[in-house]
Amino acid sequence: MVFARLLAFVGLAISLILVVMKATGKITSVVGCGGEGSCAEVLGSQWSQWFGIPVSWFSLVFYLGLLVLTFRPPGRVLAGAAWLLLGAAAWFMGLQFFVLEAFCPWCLATHLSGLASAVLIFWKGGFCRKPITVLVPLGLLGVLAAGQIYGPKPKTYEVTNEERIAERKEVKVQIAGAGRVITFKGPSGKVVKTYRLGSVPLLGSPVAPHVLVKYFDYTCASCRDMEGDLEALIAAYPGQIAVIVLPTPLNRSCNPYLKPGVPDHARACEFARLALAAWQASPASFPEVHELLFERPIQTVESAQKKIGEIVGSERLEAALADPTVEELLKANLEDYRSLSAVNAKMPKLVMKGARTMHGLASSTERFIEFIVTTLEIR
Repeated sequence: MVFARLLAFVGLAISLILVVMKATGKITSVVGCGGEGSCAEVLGSQWSQWFGIPVSWFSLVFYLGLLVLTFRPPGRVLAGAAWLLLGAAAWFMGLQFFVLEAFCPWCLATHLSGLASAVLIFWKGGFCRKPITVLVPLGLLGVLAAGQIYGPKPKTYEVTNEERIAERKEVKVQIAGAGRVITFKGPSGKVVKTYRLGSVPLLGSPVAPHVLVKYFDYTCASCRDMEGDLEALIAAYPGQIAVIVLPTPLNRSCNPYLKPGVPDHARACEFARLALAAWQASPASFPEVHELLFERPIQTVESAQKKIGEIVGSERLEAALADPTVEELLKANLEDYRSLSAVNAKMPKLVMKGARTMHGLASSTERFIEFIVTTLEIR
């Protein structure tokens, strides 16, 4: 059992690291793209907790117990631990692959060591298939999963006041031309940011009484999820909500303001330029283009450009892509991102009444709508 003991020690060490990271605030419950790598995506999600308790604590206790058990001859308890390792690995790795679509190397290393430990335990002690040895571990895992699904959800976003963030400059390209002017003021009455609806891409009615501003990346899974939340909000309150949508790529080829450790999102810059060019070429067609760029699996740039050209016209799209206004709008969005990410790097970012900014994603569409309705005082 020497190798199983070594693997249990590895799982214990990694679990301890994750416990310390959570305790020191290096991992928060804020869910979104643009944090410190994929680990933040996984370990900041609702699946990282059980009734407010980080699952890394359970992992720490479990691997400590497993380490002790490896000093005893193989038996029912050790076999039950092996079944629990198999079930936990299947559950948490499945969540990463199929639900979160993000992967934490620390977590994967823990589960792989657990799988290897289970194989060694079964090899040395044989498969123990007695009902109690299998059903008890599966029952414990079921309690964990049920608590994560139906238990209290952590607050998965952060809200900041823009007056406390580095001052954002008024950019001419965002207020040029004609159209309704939207001004965001802080609690003290200070003007924080101004937009002109004729100068920036918009979803919803230009005369809607409530206007939100979304900074996002088309290749960001959380940004795509918020898009669904916003669609549900607009459908629930027709004519009352409009959203200024400002593509903000998480890729250093066009965004120099990403923090160290944040991975580059492939195709993000190209998709942002295509969206802004499509809006320039045909504002009426923009909602269709906007939806197309969020399609999954993420398409190639060539495929996206061809489809957008079919919607707005290839020649008009090419002309818009060559227009310096597209690059100016992109740079303006990125300058805003620079200020907004000074407090929290998570995307998407949603600016709303009172110059408050929501960073990250709500745990459910219902919670998102409830929060927005309360903040905007929609009746």
